[in-house]
Amino acid sequence: MQGIDNREHRNLLDVFQKYEYMLLNVDEIESEEDVRIRKEMAEITVLYNNFKFLLAELEKCTKDYESKKKYTRSMLHRSIRKLTTEIQKNIDL
Repeated sequence: MQGIDNREHRNLLDVFQKYEYMLLNVDEIESEEDVRIRKEMAEITVLYNNFKFLLAELEKCTKDYESKKKYTRSMLHRSIRKLTTEIQKNIDL
């Protein structure tokens, strides 16, 4: 799975902030391109935040899975040992 590079995202945000700062110094009416750029940056930000949320959920699920796996494996091995002992007792009789 390919992720989103945090540094690259921050750099893009920095460039966008620089762009907006430069627009403040220009006495020009907002163009359609400016509106599109703002819309795209808003969408990118939402996507980035969704990615971070899902990544955190994935990490939590992975951790929970590993914990459950260890617990279940331990229970299985303990039960197998008990069954093996019982089977051995029955064979010896």
